[in-house]
Amino acid sequence: MADRGQAQGSLLDEALRSTTRAVASAPKVTLLLVLVVTGICVALTVCHLGFKTDRADLIDPNAPYQKRWLAYTQSFGTGSDIVVVVESDSKDAVRRAIDGVGDKLKRETDLFSNVLYRIEATGLRKKGLQFLPPDQLRSALTHLERYEPVFGSTRGWEMVRLEDLSDRVSWQLSRQNGSGGQTPELLSQAERLTDSLSRFVDDPRDFRSPWPEMFPSDPQFRQATDKPVYMLARDGTMGFIYASPRKAANGFDGATQAIDRLRAIAAEVGADVPEAKVTLTGIPVLESDEMQRSSYDMTIASGVSFIGVGLLLLIGFRGLRHPVLAMVMLGVGLAWAFGFATFSVGHLNILSVSFAAMLIGLGGDFAIHYLSRYLEERQNGLDLADALEATSVGIGSGLITASLTTALAFFCATFTQFLGVAELGIIAGGGILLCALATFIALPALIALGDEGVPVESLPRPFRASWLRIGTSKFPLLALLISGMVILGVAACAFRIENNRPVPIVKFDHNLLNLQAEGIESVEVLRRLFESADQSLLFAVSMADSPEEALALKAKFAALPTVARVEELASRLPRASSDQTRSLVQQVRSRLRGLPNAAPRFDAPNPRSVGQSLERLYQTIRAIDHQDARRIAAKLDGFLDRLSKLPLDRQSTLLGMFQQSTAESLLMQFHVMAMASDPEPLTAGDLPPELTGRFISPQNKWLLQVYPKQQVWEFEPLSKFVSDLRTVDPDVTGTPLQNYEASRQVKRSYELAALYALVVICLVLLLDFLEKENKLLVLVPPLVVIAFTAMTLSTRGVPIQPMYLVLGYLAMVVAMAAVLDFRNLRDAALTLVPPIAAGGMTVGILSLLQQDFNAANLIVLPLILGIGVDNGVYVVHNCRSQRGQQFTLDASTAYAMTITSITNMVGFGSLMLAAHRGLFSVGLVLTVGVACTLFVSLTTLPAILSWLSKEPKAKSSKKSRSEDEELEAATRPDNRQKHQQNQQQHRRAA
Repeated sequence: MADRGQAQGSLLDEALRSTTRAVASAPKVTLLLVLVVTGICVALTVCHLGFKTDRADLIDPNAPYQKRWLAYTQSFGTGSDIVVVVESDSKDAVRRAIDGVGDKLKRETDLFSNVLYRIEATGLRKKGLQFLPPDQLRSALTHLERYEPVFGSTRGWEMVRLEDLSDRVSWQLSRQNGSGGQTPELLSQAERLTDSLSRFVDDPRDFRSPWPEMFPSDPQFRQATDKPVYMLARDGTMGFIYASPRKAANGFDGATQAIDRLRAIAAEVGADVPEAKVTLTGIPVLESDEMQRSSYDMTIASGVSFIGVGLLLLIGFRGLRHPVLAMVMLGVGLAWAFGFATFSVGHLNILSVSFAAMLIGLGGDFAIHYLSRYLEERQNGLDLADALEATSVGIGSGLITASLTTALAFFCATFTQFLGVAELGIIAGGGILLCALATFIALPALIALGDEGVPVESLPRPFRASWLRIGTSKFPLLALLISGMVILGVAACAFRIENNRPVPIVKFDHNLLNLQAEGIESVEVLRRLFESADQSLLFAVSMADSPEEALALKAKFAALPTVARVEELASRLPRASSDQTRSLVQQVRSRLRGLPNAAPRFDAPNPRSVGQSLERLYQTIRAIDHQDARRIAAKLDGFLDRLSKLPLDRQSTLLGMFQQSTAESLLMQFHVMAMASDPEPLTAGDLPPELTGRFISPQNKWLLQVYPKQQVWEFEPLSKFVSDLRTVDPDVTGTPLQNYEASRQVKRSYELAALYALVVICLVLLLDFLEKENKLLVLVPPLVVIAFTAMTLSTRGVPIQPMYLVLGYLAMVVAMAAVLDFRNLRDAALTLVPPIAAGGMTVGILSLLQQDFNAANLIVLPLILGIGVDNGVYVVHNCRSQRGQQFTLDASTAYAMTITSITNMVGFGSLMLAAHRGLFSVGLVLTVGVACTLFVSLTTLPAILSWLSKEPKAKSSKKSRSEDEELEAATRPDNRQKHQQNQQQHRRAA
């Protein structure tokens, strides 16, 4: 294996030769067997391959943060709601639109659950007085004693007559003589009576009760007994509806059906209430919009990609037959890969579904390399069977090494904790090996059938790129200098200098909103919510075992600098519903037991008597030396003037109506108190069911929703928010924490996978390139040392870091190889020049284009790495096959690398047509990465190999001149075929 040109007895070469001979001699039987296996794989995929569309499926369920999330969702159901946002300048229009959407959602039980659009406090109203503390209940009882004569007998209602009411206030003010402690309260009562009369006389429909409240105004009591409560913001001009979508059990639809139906409902309500704007947002809507937009963009890009790649292959192979053979072989490999995915993992997730695109890129590369070499061998004069054998032997070891290194690089992803990346690694790694297998089994059989009886003159002649190949061969130092300066110059753009230190420009963008297309409604609504209404859709959740614990946690969370507000249900319960409180409530209930159902009807009042009574009240107030007395007297004087200008019959009618409304409003207050005087202990079951379903679990866990003060889509505020929350509750969870942990884990997983992959690639390359007798000496002793070290550390209780052990092992292997077999170690290291140099160039160009890495484009980095390693292996193996002469890159190798790279660039570059910024970045990163890899593979690496293989100057110039002449003859069209036939005869003789 040390010398590919002389590996006559190589077991691998013989195995490839025998396999190809068997396949080519019976192509129909081979293809029949391939078809049977492919059919089994397709049937297995169709019947058993599942799809997981939830982002939570990407995370290892055994991860501590995922366990906390699953515990929350199991207790409280789905973790994310659709949010319907209603906006209007009219508060009434907002409420009407909310009712319209909410009522329709309530009826759509097959698509929506847990709908919350208004809170009906029916269960709390009958126990509302329990929200009052004992001192306020005692005050309420005092008020009841004062009015007890009113509802205690029919005659008591005489106290409600307007004339009596005015005289009683006047008499009480006179007793205080303007300096008593009750003067402010009595003046307030007089002002209420004056304002109520003034409003009513101006507009009889605008009645305001003149009675003081029978009990103090407690916010909790009002919240418990008031009208239905809507979720409003921005002074009532913006309202919200929350609903949990029912997702499809399988497939990639997810919540799309529910969201589409909700958009239809929003349009219907928008037509009914045209002054209101109804829009949708929320995590499910963001994910659905992203999926639909990316699906549409992928459809367009796929069409462009298919046409572009097809045209390239037609131009590259100057015909239709061989590109079709490559596509058929690729289809077989993909079918086998899907069967492997079904058998090994059983499902695809939103990350691993991209493996097909990767296999199209890498598997297509295998087919193009094989076909390019085959056509070259046919042009060299070999017949069909011999050309197939020569092709399999000539590129077999390189292709197998390339597929093994790339597959093992993907398999290294299984060592990471991020389940989505691990599953992608298993499926893609196995698929690459199966595509390589299809290259050596299905493709030779297809060629044997397709090219049977086709003369060599009819076969396409790939371009030879002679100027580039000769340039790197004749002037290797110049080519190396120019390409090296380009690489270093471009790679240097990846850094900027800060405080005399280089700082990388390209970073990892954690913000998932930056992946969305511009102008998506759900994204715009989300941003508007936070900017105009200070409403964040993301919130953390904490669970308490009791209402008391929930209130204690709320106080601690609310004190954090990164927390805007905390929502929970425990504060809706009475602060102290003690036995004493319930006893006082029982007393209120007893006093109100004999309330009449309706107020008695009064005779029409005498306007003259009422006027005289109000005049006395005016004179009394005017005589008081108090800061509010003059203002109230002026109001009352103005009312009397307006009343006196009305006809007597109109005065009598208005005063009678006012007197009747006054009696009824007093009785209504009594009834409200009576309805809220249930002394039975208040429990969570009395709370509105729309809230208990969201804040109290069946296991009696009490939920707290903690909202951030800043937008936590960006990583820095998100990191601070998470750190603060964990100082209060280490087990806090929620969508922000899931985003935080998952983004860190996926970034760390790719970094670890890349490091493990680099180690595995190095070991595979060493196995491929080292002399047979040196392999065990290089690989085994370091393994023994590492194993002994690990055992020693374990027995002493020292924590073991696997990464350090792996890197230590690799360092020892490289050191041993440098001592025992430096030449082959050098060749193995040179195969890494394309991925490493191209990686630096890629980052430099991305920094110039201001494109960061993100959760979408990270997925193509293994593909770029695989293409780079493959190209390096192909070029170095090509060099080793020419050992003994100065290296010149074969035309077939250069052609294959160029065609595969350009097809990948066109195929994935079509994604740059996408409006979805995540897909755009995928296309951009892969196009730049593959272009850089091709540049290094065609210039820098061949120049290095040509310079290293160049004959020393000490040798005769005659020999050098003859080699130059031979190279020129080889590239001259009229002598190329003769020269290649001589080379082929030389190889066979060897």
